[in-house]
Amino acid sequence: MLKHMLLALLSLEPRHGYDLKNAFETLLGGTWPLNIGQVYTTLSRLERDGLVESEVVPQELLPDRKVYAITEKGRDMLAEWLHQPASDSIRLKDEFFIKLLIHQLVGSKDALPLIRKQVQIYMQKMAQLISLRSDASLDPATNLLIDGAILHLEADLRWLDLCEERLKE
Repeated sequence: MLKHMLLALLSLEPRHGYDLKNAFETLLGGTWPLNIGQVYTTLSRLERDGLVESEVVPQELLPDRKVYAITEKGRDMLAEWLHQPASDSIRLKDEFFIKLLIHQLVGSKDALPLIRKQVQIYMQKMAQLISLRSDASLDPATNLLIDGAILHLEADLRWLDLCEERLKE
């Protein structure tokens, strides 16, 4: 998914690595901090695969900067990806789901404290997202992303309530 996000940002204009990192984090409202090493590793792979190309741009008083641009092949790949539905929309590989499953598997009777701690974490994340959503400077698409994350958290909280209810039985 990261490579597709970088291709999308490059489809708007050529950029250097740090600019891509900042644009990525801004677009996602700061909810996904990105390691600059990930950016450059991904850009190297995209360049190797012919999806982007780079140009070294000399700078006065600063080291030369490598600027990346999307290629036609990259635009085609991005367009194809954009028209395909997501295949991993069900999150059964979630770490908490697995912990709860293992609690049941090994016959542990102490899953309720874990559920309550997870509820607290989700409530904190919910508060952060609600606060972020109130930022008037956010792009409308970023607000949609935040709204989607809030709805997912609400569903997770309802599921945790169900888990607690059933484990008490």
